This record gives sequence, C-alpha cells and structure tokens, in this order.
Amino acid sequence: MLTYLFSNDKVRLKWSDVVIALLFFVFGLFIFTQMYRIQVDMFWHLRSMTIVVFDKGRLFKPSYDAMTRIVSYFLGFCSRDTFGLGYVCFLSLMLAFKYVVLRSVTIDYFSRLGKPERSELFALRAAIVLLCLGGHIIAFPQLVSGYWQADVLRLNVWHNPTTVAVMPFGILLFYFGLLTLKVRNLKNYLILAAIVTLNFFSKPSYILAWIPAFFLTLTFSKIDEEGNFAFNFNFKRLLIACAALIPLVVGLLLLKTTSKSLREHILFSIPFAIQSHLLHIDFDRNINLILERLAGRSFDVLKGSWQTFWYIVLYKPLTLACGLAFPILAFFISKKKKDGLLVFAWLSLFVSFAIAYTLSQDGVHRTHLNFTWQIPVAVATLFLASLLNFFSEEDNFPKMSWPAALTIGLFLLHAYSGLIYLQRLIFTWSWR
Repeated sequence: MLTYLFSNDKVRLKWSDVVIALLFFVFGLFIFTQMYRIQVDMFWHLRSMTIVVFDKGRLFKPSYDAMTRIVSYFLGFCSRDTFGLGYVCFLSLMLAFKYVVLRSVTIDYFSRLGKPERSELFALRAAIVLLCLGGHIIAFPQLVSGYWQADVLRLNVWHNPTTVAVMPFGILLFYFGLLTLKVRNLKNYLILAAIVTLNFFSKPSYILAWIPAFFLTLTFSKIDEEGNFAFNFNFKRLLIACAALIPLVVGLLLLKTTSKSLREHILFSIPFAIQSHLLHIDFDRNINLILERLAGRSFDVLKGSWQTFWYIVLYKPLTLACGLAFPILAFFISKKKKDGLLVFAWLSLFVSFAIAYTLSQDGVHRTHLNFTWQIPVAVATLFLASLLNFFSEEDNFPKMSWPAALTIGLFLLHAYSGLIYLQRLIFTWSWR
C-alpha cells in the first residue's frame, strides 16, 4: 500500500517499525483512556456524542470531526455502551499512524535524494520517535510559570481529539502537496484530493494554511530536479491560484459555528485578533505568571494596553524562541536553504501565524482561538522538514561541527521538554 501511495518501491516498513507502531498504539490506549476521564476537550467531545445526544443520524452527519465520530462508532461495535472504547482505539490508531507516516515520508525523501541509507540511521529513527512522543516547546516558560498549557506552538497536543486525529493526515497533505508540485500527474492530484478530504473531515484548520501556501508556491516558484525552489512567476498559474482560493474565501464567509446555524462574525483585524489571544484563559494566566515569577511580585492588575505590551514584547518572543529553537538554528546552519521541503514548511508556518493573528471570531467562540489550530500541524511539519534537511547534508556526518551539535542538542531539549510534560500529565492527570 505504501509503495503504491508514494509511487516508490523503496517505501517499505521494517519489522522494527511495525513493533514501534504497535507500541505507540498501546501507549495511546493508556494515555487516551485516562485523558477522556478528565474534563478536557476529549471528555466534552465524547460527552456530546454519547451522553447528551446519541443519534446515529447525527453521528454520520458531515462536519469537522466526522471521521472521529464515524470510526469510533464502528470500532466501538456500533453501540453506545462501547462508543468510548472505539473512541480511544481510534485516537491510539492515529498516534501509531502518525509514526508510520513520518517514517514513510523519511524513507521516500531520502530514496528520492539517492541516499536511502540515511533513512536507516539510528539517530534519525530515534528522532522520529521523539518527534511523535516528546516534541514540545523548550520548557522555560512552563518551568517559570508552572503552567503547561502555554502556547499554540506545541508539536504534540494530547488533550484535543481532532488535533490527534488530523496530525498524520496533515503531514501527508504537506508532503504530497510538494510531490504534486514536482510531479503533476492525475494520480498525484487524485491522492492529494483524497488527503484534503481526510483533513477536512478530521479537522480542517491546517487546510486554511496549506491552500494559500500551496498556491503561492504554484504561482511564484518551480522545483528543479534536485528538489530546490527557484523563483519563477507565471501569470497563468496566478489566475489558477486565485480561482482556487475563491472557495476558501466563500467558505470562511459562510462558516457556521453552532448547530442552530447562528452565524458569528469572522473579523479581519490584527488588534482584535491579538486581544482575542489575551482574552484566552491560557495566555492571560500564563503571561501574568511569568511576569510574577521573573519580577517577584504580582502583575494581576496588568490589563489592557499594558498586558498587550508585555504579550508582544516578552511573552510572544519568548515562546517563539523556545518553540522554534531547533528549526531556526537548523535553517541558519543549513547549506540547502532552498530545499523545497524546508521552504514549503516555513511558508506554511508563516501563513498559519498570519491567519492566527489577523482572523478572529466574535461572540462566544472568540476565546476558543479556532484560527490557531493549524499551527501545531505546521510546527510538526517544520520539525520534520528540518530533521530531513539536517540529516541529508554530508558535512553533518560522521563528525559534526559545533553548530550542528548545538542544533541536535536543541532538538533533544524539545524532546526532553515533551517527555517532562508527558511525565507530569501521567502522574497528575492535568493537561495544564
């Protein structure tokens, strides 16, 4: 199946990969079984599907979490009583599938570079495992504040079922988008359409960032035989890109946010979007906690413009530095800065942040920050692209320079922070 999907007969998993995927599935059973007992997103999603209303017609109704509902229903033996079991099994399968996707993309990437042996390096395979399991913001803001629900830059979001479900499909969308730009044939377009559909019915957030990034790339660049981007504006492709963006704009304008089809306003406003971030309990609480720990006194009185000032000057730069330390340094030391995968990943992240800080919903959904959920997927793809780019360079092996060693050290700090978070999560069963 993987060989056909990637059009590459070298994309075959080893038995060790199967064992690792099974271990991820077992770990998922453990952590998600406990997670949905806590009153977090998983609990409320499950409650809304079973306790509040258990309507089979509603279960099969197309929506942003349709895949989670439908597959959970069948894995739970089509019964309300065992729906929770199917729910946990589905999320665990998605965690295992995420590893399979990352591993398959790694094998395909290096085989196309003519370096298939690189994909079998123990260090790279271990990094892929850590990317699935422990990747997180480097824990300085969390250790200072003691508050772990810190920012939208997290690679692994354990408490939100739609993010768990969409992550492998988002990574596939990112990678196949690039393959389709390089090899434009009917098969790739059909596969890409299928992956877009899977994203839409899991969690459509990443599509909002991927579509502009994909069509900007289509319009203003071409990819050479070595996989590097080169600027190449084409007016015909610009018209195609503009036409393809029309459904996205129309979809945003017609977005419904409640079951009663009560439309809430979507505002394009940078000040309003930033204020929405500050109104969110996690950002509001965390910035005050960080300022209090650093300065030694309470800053609960900071509101309005002063809070916005500290958010922009201290909190956001700090979390950006701690959240993207590895990919930033990996980009600066890379000799292949025009690598297609790397450029496309950075462009997707840039679009993700542009959406998060220019668009916001008014009304009761304002503090939910629904226009930020594309960022974790974009960060995960950026880490993957940075890892592949790093391991593809000859100068980094077998003897590393000190910048390369520092880059690996930063990646391990990201992984260690994620493991600390998992340890805290397991022992306290608190997602914050």
